[in-house]
Amino acid sequence: MDKVLFVIFSCSLLAACINESTIERVKRENLEILVNANGELESALVSLITPPSVSNMWQYKIKHLVEENTQVSQGQIVVSFDDQELSEHLIEKEADLERAKKVLKNQKLREAEVEEELTLQVAQMQMEYDKARRRAEIIDHSLSELDRKEAQIELAIAENELALTKEQWLYQQKSKALNIKQAQDKVSRLMSEVEELFNDIEKLKVKAPRDGMVVYKTNWKGEKPAVGETMQFGQRVMEIADLAQMQLIAQINEFDSGRVAVGQVVKVYLGSTQELIIYGRVQSLGKVFRDRSYQDKRRVFDVVVDFDQTDDGIMRPGMTARVEVVTETLDNVLTMPRQAVKNVGGENIAIKSTSMANTDEVISVSHVLDTKVVIAKGLAAGDEVML
Repeated sequence: MDKVLFVIFSCSLLAACINESTIERVKRENLEILVNANGELESALVSLITPPSVSNMWQYKIKHLVEENTQVSQGQIVVSFDDQELSEHLIEKEADLERAKKVLKNQKLREAEVEEELTLQVAQMQMEYDKARRRAEIIDHSLSELDRKEAQIELAIAENELALTKEQWLYQQKSKALNIKQAQDKVSRLMSEVEELFNDIEKLKVKAPRDGMVVYKTNWKGEKPAVGETMQFGQRVMEIADLAQMQLIAQINEFDSGRVAVGQVVKVYLGSTQELIIYGRVQSLGKVFRDRSYQDKRRVFDVVVDFDQTDDGIMRPGMTARVEVVTETLDNVLTMPRQAVKNVGGENIAIKSTSMANTDEVISVSHVLDTKVVIAKGLAAGDEVML
């Protein structure tokens, strides 16, 4: 008899424990309806660093690179590219320039020499002409008729030679200006090319346009730049990020896109061990959907989150974060565990437990969350339900 009573007591105790572990109370509480996502910190104010525009240059070999996460100042060199080809070209152009300068100098000397010679010839021809004119103007009878005819012929010859010499002088003056201008233009062109090469070599020493932190940019393979690597023109090398103006880019799944709106509160969880919670708001929504990554083809769209407050001692561009977008706040609502709801014949049923018996109650659910549901009607606070 004692054994039977002990067994009955043990079974009752076990049943009570089972009932205790499978019964939950309906609660009244405040809830936040969330959209969960992941995101990455970035600066809202960045300057992109790419290889500079250099004539006839499309590939750039990195010669020097400031380490990532280094704080740099405006005007500081952050990356420099190999300038060997340009330097060799510069040496050639400088040699051409020196030769052109010598040609110009010699051209001026030659033109001055020719001008002096022609000027003397003009003076000489002028003297010969004046002499012939005076002889031809003699009208007394000291000259015979033949001599007078000869004097007229000599005057005509002297006049023609003077005119020809003057034409040669005028032609020399014009050709002198043209020849010197051509030589001068060549010198000017080479000086311009030398200056351009100097500027191009200087361009290869890329300087920070602002104060900020260096953040390397990855290529399509996810690789970051390194010294010795070759970059293509237009390829992103790094960003100079202003840490005082941080924002977050969150990736929202396509099926959650209709629940997110500008102005909603966002909770951002930074860190893996001791999470730091920073609050912000949705600032803008992406215009297009895209693949999450090259390997992950799930569709997402980007949401920009502005922070209420930033901490440049902790927050760094490229940090990943867990994100909760608060899409709706529910105050003083009834909730119970999601697993307590059964769908029977299209109706939501909860097993209500009382001291007398368990009964099926038809309930209306307004919101379904990850682990609980919000009850619109059918149960009251403090009611016990079976899981």
